[in-house]
Parts: sequence; C-alpha cells; structure tokens
Amino acid sequence: MDQVQVSIELPAWLASLTAGPAPLPGSSDAERMQWAIELAARNVAEGTGGPFAAIVVDETTGLYTAAGVNLVVASGLSIAHAEAIAIMLAQQRAGNFDLAGDPQKRYSLYATGQPCIMCFGILWWSGITKLVCAARGEDVERITGFREGPLQEHWPQLLSERRDLPIEVVRDVNRAAACDVLSAYKAAGHLVYNPGSTVSE
Repeated sequence: MDQVQVSIELPAWLASLTAGPAPLPGSSDAERMQWAIELAARNVAEGTGGPFAAIVVDETTGLYTAAGVNLVVASGLSIAHAEAIAIMLAQQRAGNFDLAGDPQKRYSLYATGQPCIMCFGILWWSGITKLVCAARGEDVERITGFREGPLQEHWPQLLSERRDLPIEVVRDVNRAAACDVLSAYKAAGHLVYNPGSTVSE
C-alpha cells in the first residue's frame, strides 16, 4: 500500500518569524492581537493567503509558541485556516495533542476573526483555555463574502461554561483594525472561496 502524506508549507516570511518560542510585542490582549493583525495584513500583501492570522501564547512564559495564517489556496486544503495552522504547530511543539494535558501549562489563542464553524470544532478539541478574537463572523461575511457556517449564536457561552475545560472568550479586541485587513483583501480582488461557489473578482 502506498504511503500517503499531507503537508502544509509555511510561507518563508512566516517561517522565519516563528522559528521558535519568542517574546511578544506586549502582554496585553490588544498588543498581542495587533501583532496577529499585522501577520494577517502581511499574508495578504505577500500574496500567500487569506486575510486571517492566529497566534498561540504560552501563558506560563508569556511567549508565543506558534503562529499561523490562512493558507487554504496555497496548500489546496480547505482545513488550512489560520487557527488550525497555529494550533497544529503549538501541539507539535508541545509534543501533545492536548494543550491542556500538562497542568503546569495553559495556552491562549489570538485570532483575527472569530472561529468559523470548522475552527470552533478545532478549538474545542485543542486544549486551548482562552480565546481572544477581533473581527466578528458577521464582519467577515459582510466585508469579504466568505460564508462562515451556522455557528450557534451563543457559542461564547458554550465555550466558557464547558464543564471539563472552560475556555475564556474575549471578543472585539482591535476589531476595526482586523476589519481593515478584510476590506483590503476584498478591494484587491483576491479569491473568495466557498464550497461550490468560489469566485475571483
């Protein structure tokens, strides 16, 4: 039987920035989110993917442990959302599929957009214990035309009231700046990909 492998290659500019754990520009949610937004903007400017980025922060050290950007088109894989990339890299570096598996470690995810329906599931299974997001799903859909899926309206409550591993949710951090990146992507006429109706304007 032939061996099958799936790989996602990070853009060279991102790989050089995120080779290993490193200090963040600041410790506040706004400062951390601003760096994620800058990654999203660069992903668009470099032509390497969609207008989204995410970073995973090790709260025990204050260092970021992984960063991801949207690589759906570049990889040819619909699962290659920024949150998925960042979480996979963080789990790989932690050596554990459960980022809450070590009681001495806790990880936060900073995402420039709220989770789509797929990333909500990825977040649920990841072991992340805090989510900070910028743009809302309605921002993404209104500005770009991406359809985020039927996420339940009370999704933050589902995460924060989860019995086995509550996930703190902080919304609207640097929301306007994240929306600016979405607007720039749309204005540049980049690919808007939705199942069955992908279009390039």
